[in-house]
Amino acid sequence: MIWALALTLLAGDPRPAVVELQLEGELRTALVEVERTLEEQPSSAQRLGFDYLHGHLLEAVGRGLDAHDAFAKAMGATPALSGYSRYRLALNQFRMEHPEVAAGLLATLLANEPPQPLIPVATRLLTRSLALGGDCRLLAARGNWQLPADERRTLELAAADCELRRRRPNRARPLLVELLEEGLEDETARGAAERIASLTPPSRSPAEVSLMVGMTFHRHREFQESTLFLEVGLGDDSRTPAAGEEEELLEVRYSLARGYFWLRDYAAAAVRFGELAADESDPERQARALYQQGRCFELHGDWKAAARVYRRVREVDPTGDWTGAALLAALRVEWRSGREDTAAELLGQLRTRRGWRSLLERAALFLATSEIVRSRPQQAAAWLEQIGRVTGPTEVEVDYWRGRLAELQNQKQTAVRRYLSVLLADTYHPLAQDARRRMAAPPLAATSQEEAKRLAQSGRNRDLHSVWLLLGDTDPVGKEARGRLERNLHRDPAARGFLDLTMVPPADWPLWETTSRDPEELLLALGIVEQDPSVVVRHFPVAEIPLGLTGSRVLAHSGLIRPAMRQAEILLRRVPRSVPARLLPSEFQALLYPLPYYPLIVGRAEEVGIDPMLLMAIIREESRFDPDAVSTASARGLTQFVLPTARRFGATIGLPRIKAQDLHQPEISIALGAAYLGDLANRYGGAQHMMIAAYNAGEDQARLWQSHCYSRDAAEYFSKVGFAQTREYLRKVASSRARYAELYGSSTGSVQLSDS
Repeated sequence: MIWALALTLLAGDPRPAVVELQLEGELRTALVEVERTLEEQPSSAQRLGFDYLHGHLLEAVGRGLDAHDAFAKAMGATPALSGYSRYRLALNQFRMEHPEVAAGLLATLLANEPPQPLIPVATRLLTRSLALGGDCRLLAARGNWQLPADERRTLELAAADCELRRRRPNRARPLLVELLEEGLEDETARGAAERIASLTPPSRSPAEVSLMVGMTFHRHREFQESTLFLEVGLGDDSRTPAAGEEEELLEVRYSLARGYFWLRDYAAAAVRFGELAADESDPERQARALYQQGRCFELHGDWKAAARVYRRVREVDPTGDWTGAALLAALRVEWRSGREDTAAELLGQLRTRRGWRSLLERAALFLATSEIVRSRPQQAAAWLEQIGRVTGPTEVEVDYWRGRLAELQNQKQTAVRRYLSVLLADTYHPLAQDARRRMAAPPLAATSQEEAKRLAQSGRNRDLHSVWLLLGDTDPVGKEARGRLERNLHRDPAARGFLDLTMVPPADWPLWETTSRDPEELLLALGIVEQDPSVVVRHFPVAEIPLGLTGSRVLAHSGLIRPAMRQAEILLRRVPRSVPARLLPSEFQALLYPLPYYPLIVGRAEEVGIDPMLLMAIIREESRFDPDAVSTASARGLTQFVLPTARRFGATIGLPRIKAQDLHQPEISIALGAAYLGDLANRYGGAQHMMIAAYNAGEDQARLWQSHCYSRDAAEYFSKVGFAQTREYLRKVASSRARYAELYGSSTGSVQLSDS
């Protein structure tokens, strides 16, 4: 580090050494160097943005008042960074509880063509500052500000809030209605609907407004509110639908039925879906309504009615996509109700259309797993034979169950080889984890040892990897296989490039060779990535692998975990398939599986008695550790809670009146996630596979899938999860949890997919 510092000072550019100090966490040493450079080379240091960096480091070491003065000075010292300096000054004032000063700075910034990356964060901070006491008159000129549509809408909502604080609801209401007329999807629309609902009860709202408010709440998954407003809006019999409005109202009715479904009022939802099916003229939409009615009956426990309705779907739309899904659903219900011949007949119907091929595979796999866990190998073999050759995500499942079938038939060598193929295809897949456990257990342990010894005679990388997977590092043969594998891979230039991958030191960054100096590049050259990850992507391209990895580290150091992971994951796709993930450099693996918020996660998990690594894995897959994340279904924050679920568990963490913006606070989001997982653990006896499925698809659906099973075997459960999205979610979370345990250790072991 001292050598790099001396080298860069001799070269005349102090930035690489200061950047390296920051990346190494030596913030106070970096601060000393910045202050020395400002004193000894004031002109060049100011040109390079060292006044801004001075403020940045002062704030990082807890000297907020001094940082204020530094950012104020930076506004004039480095004109290219004046917008960023003004924003950081405003943020500093906001944190010091001077919202009126912050609001003035932000309004000036937004009125004067700020850097594009600053516009969203400056707009959000301005609205927060106004809510805490900023002067609402600052918004009077907002019509002249050149802002994108999203930020313009955010400020219109802020203007309506100002009118409400002034007790002028009649001025606020038109602004709020206009926002809904523009669109219902974004967070601003949700806020507008929330405020309209607080001003006027559903019974006193015009039908058009009630429908807009109800549909907005529905799209943001606030179903208790949405059903109230939609019922009122649809109940206005005095209004004659305009031309073409009938179809729109049918979609509103479908949303109302879905609202009752998500409120778990399956009886009410079934009635509305049935009415909707009777009124629909379009076969596809009629089939959709019937399929959803069948789901209501199934979740309500009336399987006979569910099977009857599922069969009706084919009558109204014989070749549609909903029909294929309904045939599969009916097959599951009939089979578990003991009507196996009827289920086999439904399987035959799924063979009649090429477009239903994936559904046919799922159906045959459902039947095969049912037979295997009941020790009925003959019929299971027939079902697996019908699946034939598969590719994609189902391939691992089919190989696993063929291994289970071989094990059941006492074909031990075949079973081990099937399980090995699963491990090699996706080592951390939950079924692969179970395959590894089964090979280590007494029935197959001796055969696995024999297979390992046989494969150890081969010099092929795949065979050596298999030996290592079978025996591990603690066995001399396994350790030797790993060593030979690594030596072989080092002979391959493509593999060696990843095995020996290291970060590029700041002194060697190509960044110093560029002449363009937009504000974001100036900041990057100071070791700061404020709001624009794309500047890192430009200067640290993944095509140049060491630079790409370094860019990921720079993003992670700046707290931008999500883009850092994205950069690392793009690099991961370039890794040759022959290179096992466990052999990648530890820095690379840590960027793929980071530990932000670790103390909070561990603390909350231990409070409720759940596995911290499971909570970490769920956060990784839900939000990529982005506290500002908002999904298309309006799930928010690190643990991606929708408001109704958050309100269910808010009281358990001391927040009985939780608000949408609260979900973006890491400590609240993590506490909610831990509380929910703790509740799921109690419901399902700690069965992690059911907890994960319920987190994604809901408790009732998770329980329904268990009712389709003949055992508590989690592998059976995995293959009987009816939603492809939830199976993939279960795969990702279980895989991430296994990776975290492997990289960082855990007292709770991996996610087990077997209770035996």
